[in-house]
Amino acid sequence: MHNIFTVITGLDATLCFAAFSWGVRGHFRSTGAMPLGMKITSLLSLALFGGFLWHLAHGLGAAWFVSIVLFTASLGVFATAILASRRTPPTLAYDTDAPNFLLKHGPYRYVRHPFYLAYVLFWFGTALAVHSLAGWLAPVVMTALYVDAASREERKFATSDLAASYAAYRARAGMFWPRPLALLAG
Repeated sequence: MHNIFTVITGLDATLCFAAFSWGVRGHFRSTGAMPLGMKITSLLSLALFGGFLWHLAHGLGAAWFVSIVLFTASLGVFATAILASRRTPPTLAYDTDAPNFLLKHGPYRYVRHPFYLAYVLFWFGTALAVHSLAGWLAPVVMTALYVDAASREERKFATSDLAASYAAYRARAGMFWPRPLALLAG
């Protein structure tokens, strides 16, 4: 019975990773070649996901069911962010474009970076699934990269024609986590 849970956890994680990989090429825009920061993020993601699968093959953590919940939540956030941005896809992380639109609907009503939220949920799910010290490397490293990329994107908005609108939006929506008062306000 333990093996079936390992397979389910691995398949759920692989579905998330495949969706995220598709997003890099199939959804996000690029203003040129893939930025170096995005290449590094992609390669680290691939290596850390491979490490997760290796650890998973050697034992499932006791909190595997929480990882399933996190993977499902991750896919839900990712899918709603795709739907909200399908007409105006954002550029890849670390792209140097000047922003010319601001998304404020769908999950963007509550968080400024829903894609990064989806990725963070995923990586925390991988750590809980394998429950090893090495498994916690992925969420720590990847979250640091997402914070860096999000901070760079926010600086782009702060120096764009959308600076005032973005400042008001930033006061209302959290970076990765919704602001409780904004949730209550609807």
